[in-house]
Amino acid sequence: MQKRHAVRDYNDEPLTAEQVNTLDEAIAAANAKQGLDIQLIHDVDDAFGGCPTHYGRFKNVHNLIALIGTDSPSNEAILDEKVGHAGQLLALTAVSLGLDTSWVVLHETADHDGAWTLAEGERMPAAIALGHGNRPGRPHRSKPAKELGAVETGDYANAPDWFKRGVEASMLAPSALGKQPFRFTLLADGRTVRAEALEGVQPEIGLGIAKLHFELAAGTDSFVWA
Repeated sequence: MQKRHAVRDYNDEPLTAEQVNTLDEAIAAANAKQGLDIQLIHDVDDAFGGCPTHYGRFKNVHNLIALIGTDSPSNEAILDEKVGHAGQLLALTAVSLGLDTSWVVLHETADHDGAWTLAEGERMPAAIALGHGNRPGRPHRSKPAKELGAVETGDYANAPDWFKRGVEASMLAPSALGKQPFRFTLLADGRTVRAEALEGVQPEIGLGIAKLHFELAAGTDSFVWA
């Protein structure tokens, strides 16, 4: 989590067979767990398939994790949160393999140049560019922990260590425009955590990313989600 920073300028060094195989395995596991259709596109001329980006200037993107799934009939936000959670785990996997990454939102994903497959009813809320960066990424600014975490029946300073670790890890979570539109609240029972998406750009994607960071740092045996 501490090593992953957004990188948008890549060189032409291809992924190794080991990197591709490890990512394929991680994607298969994420798809099985979350019911998604995430796809890896690698070593192509334009991994964006000609699609414009929502934000950020990217160069030489030859590899992409396309975060694809089907919306819940009752709530589109569920898919966004799922791809945030699953996608960030894949981004961290890529970093562990020595690769650089960046989240990206693409427009017109149904009218692309064939880099990925969208089945009927599927949507691609976001994607992850990856490869070998021409320069390292830089840490992003974060809100203070007390703005991202709260205790329902007390002061944040007296929260259990596992809760503080989770909130501090969420400070490292990337989000659209760096706004971090999420909040964690420890409820009165001292074990249940409510995670909320706040107003912002792609807030549910940001919440999914932040929840993964929280889980990794706090330990899923320490708490339950509300």
